[in-house]
Amino acid sequence: MPVEKYLLPEEKIIFWSDFSVEFNEESYRVYITSHRLLLFKERGVVFKKEEVITENWAQIRGLQYTELGRISKKGQLSFSTSKGESVLEGPRGGMLSLFKAIQRQTMDVKKPWDA
Repeated sequence: MPVEKYLLPEEKIIFWSDFSVEFNEESYRVYITSHRLLLFKERGVVFKKEEVITENWAQIRGLQYTELGRISKKGQLSFSTSKGESVLEGPRGGMLSLFKAIQRQTMDVKKPWDA
């Protein structure tokens, strides 16, 4: 995975999306690691450029999941950080799984990979 070069020492990928999420009108793949939330995208065909946005777990507060739409439903995930409000949108089933994975990471419990 190209995102692995952005991982910190001893940081492990716990969850990754096989779907795209919309953040600030751009499409990203989401990676949940033992240390943070990463949004990753590649642009370009010949000369690829990468963009990574990260958020530390300790900074995420006020997680909320909402379903939007009547027929084709989307999932919307909102959370607050020290930088303000962030909103991610994507397919309903994928966003619900993402919500649960982020919820597990932001809980104040000892995780097996932190041993």
